[in-house]
Amino acid sequence: MIMWIVLFVSVVGLPAAMASTVVISGTVREQGSGEAVVGATIALHRDSLVPGRKAERGTYTNRYGFYSLKGASVGRYAVVVTAVGYTPTVTAVVISDTTTTVRLDVDLASRAIASRAVVVEAERGERALDRISTVTVSPAFIKEMPSFGGEVDVFRVLQLLPGVKASSELTAGLYVRGGSPDQNLILLDGVTVYNPSHLGGFLSAFHADALRDIKLIKGAFPAEYGGRLSSVLDMTMKEGNAERIKGNGHISMIASGLSIDGPIDPQTTFMISGRRFYADILVGLFTSPTEEMPTYYFYDLNVKINRKLGDRDRLYVSGYFGRDVLASEPSESNSIDVGWGNATANIRWTRLLSDDLFLSTSAIYTDYDFGVDLRERRGVNNTFRFTTDSRIRDYTLRSELQWAAATDHAVKAGIDVTHHAFTSGVSGSAAFGGPVNTARLEAIDAALFVQDEWTIADAWRANLGGRLYWFQQGGWVRFEPRVSLAHDVTPTTALTASFAVAHQFLHLITRNDVSLPTDVWFPSTQNIQPSRSVQGVLGMQTQLDDDGAWRFTAEAYYKHMDNLYEYRDDAEFTLGVPLESQFTAGQGRAYGVELFLQKQAGAFTGWLGYTLAWTDRLFADLNNGRRFPPRYDRRHDVSLTLQYRLGESWRFGATWQYGTGQAYTMPAGQYLTSPHNVPWSSPNAVDLFTDRNGFRLAAFHKLDLQFLHEYTWFGLPFELSLNVYNAYNRRNPFALYTDYSFDDATGEYRKVIKQLTLFPIIPTVGLRFSF
Repeated sequence: MIMWIVLFVSVVGLPAAMASTVVISGTVREQGSGEAVVGATIALHRDSLVPGRKAERGTYTNRYGFYSLKGASVGRYAVVVTAVGYTPTVTAVVISDTTTTVRLDVDLASRAIASRAVVVEAERGERALDRISTVTVSPAFIKEMPSFGGEVDVFRVLQLLPGVKASSELTAGLYVRGGSPDQNLILLDGVTVYNPSHLGGFLSAFHADALRDIKLIKGAFPAEYGGRLSSVLDMTMKEGNAERIKGNGHISMIASGLSIDGPIDPQTTFMISGRRFYADILVGLFTSPTEEMPTYYFYDLNVKINRKLGDRDRLYVSGYFGRDVLASEPSESNSIDVGWGNATANIRWTRLLSDDLFLSTSAIYTDYDFGVDLRERRGVNNTFRFTTDSRIRDYTLRSELQWAAATDHAVKAGIDVTHHAFTSGVSGSAAFGGPVNTARLEAIDAALFVQDEWTIADAWRANLGGRLYWFQQGGWVRFEPRVSLAHDVTPTTALTASFAVAHQFLHLITRNDVSLPTDVWFPSTQNIQPSRSVQGVLGMQTQLDDDGAWRFTAEAYYKHMDNLYEYRDDAEFTLGVPLESQFTAGQGRAYGVELFLQKQAGAFTGWLGYTLAWTDRLFADLNNGRRFPPRYDRRHDVSLTLQYRLGESWRFGATWQYGTGQAYTMPAGQYLTSPHNVPWSSPNAVDLFTDRNGFRLAAFHKLDLQFLHEYTWFGLPFELSLNVYNAYNRRNPFALYTDYSFDDATGEYRKVIKQLTLFPIIPTVGLRFSF
């Protein structure tokens, strides 16, 4: 199939490639900082810029700010460069008979806009294809959203988008279109992050101050992405200011952070950003030294160096280091030592091979580990100890090529090879199933992809591609076709469709639906098949006014998944190494409709999103072989966000969420039993449960508010924020449980169901500053 795609591209593109056309190429960067502008639109207008007349050609910049536009012939042109948050530029270009290439580098000046920072579809129709199921969010927008404890969080903002859900109020994990968090490909500067959360999932592992670009693809992603079933979250770190040293910091009630970037020399820039959660310090201030309280903290550190090696070469070195620690001081009775963390590094070299050929090559290292050491004194000479260790270490080589093959063809191709090393082990007493030896597995996987963005006609565009996988463990070979199509019905309205097959060779085995660090990754083997998804999306994108401030998007999707793995109900342990014999395989499906109305510009901005969705699972060994919903299945989901500038120094933000109650397994009744052959003993009450997740909790809804005040202190800009979490104090259920309550009327205890609620109304403050 790959060969057919390559042959198709070659045959169709050959006549245009042989024609006498000129290549216009260059980079788009931010004026003042030199940062690459990702996703800027470059439009080519013949003769001059005429209002209402569509551009002859168009393209957009890649993650490095590079673009290449082929198809210009002899004549005069106006090259228009636009990007959200920047002042557009228009440059006149004259092409003569002797012109073969035009190098046009553009610096865009940042402009103050009310919050035009979320882009769901293109500024122009030619971008509709690239924006199918895709949302781009700027870090600046995230910082203006209401937050918990004054600590802004990337994942909690993404959870406000249609098709993206949270499993509970406690977790910041992303459940995208019926998929679980392990089915999301999380990339930070092109490196996979296996555990993207802190505090058991309450906060994401990504510091917004270190990020430059955030892109979420909710499904049917193009061939350049692979290895996961459901979605892609692609984040790029800042490169560093090229003109001066600058920085910013924040202090909240739960964490603090600081970021600094700037030039090292005329050819080199740097960025370093750190954050620390200080619950351990707060616990120490409010507890007695004699109390045995475990302490918890986490930290993040992002580093990036960018060096210009010449006009055509750049070298990037980036790294991320994060760790969570939960521990107690050793004592005579017991001790706790739990830690988990990620470490990543990427050395990337980019080269402009020619004006229409761009190469990127990376050497990548990833390390994720989780460890537990629990000790409990049981008697004078008897100490129970339970330990577990889980680790994934990856070494990856990747190379990608971007080629403006012809006037109507933009081709991307790439290859990557990864060596995985898995370590999993658990040891304990018989209460945990007996000692289990440490297991070490190694595997190599390789992937090759090709995709072609093809302008079929003036109103028709397509992205055709495929991805070929080989996974050493089990000898698995899989091919994944990817097809997307966009049609401009009018200059402001486009219809879209996409289809994709995806495979996942690494499985996150867990006993619940919350993304916790106790979850263990396990590779495909001869007995454990790779998971597979087949998904399709139909959509419509439209601009509702002349200036593009109001936009509306509607998408319908269907996804079928095979070879999903969970523990059997009778698995022998809850923590530890997952044995293949303890797994059970099943399938899943997800389908729904997403509606998204957005106001992008002006003093008042925001969006209204609605999702109608279904997702379920079917396992022969679970729930007596009947279909059941996962906990995060929600029939209706509504999100409303508002931002309003109240003057020169005040801004107001609000978010409101509503969701159908979570699916939950509950006791539905009881029956009485007596111990065998002991008729005079008291009967035992045994609960009868519903089907797996067969009960619904009460609906979830809450309102969050934020007031921001900008002021200057000692000549530096400051920003004070007041955040109100759960403003009308909704008692949202986190869980239900059974307990005994005394009945005054009967004088007896009876069993009742009680509700556990996590967060009441919580006002917090935060402070941000820059220099």
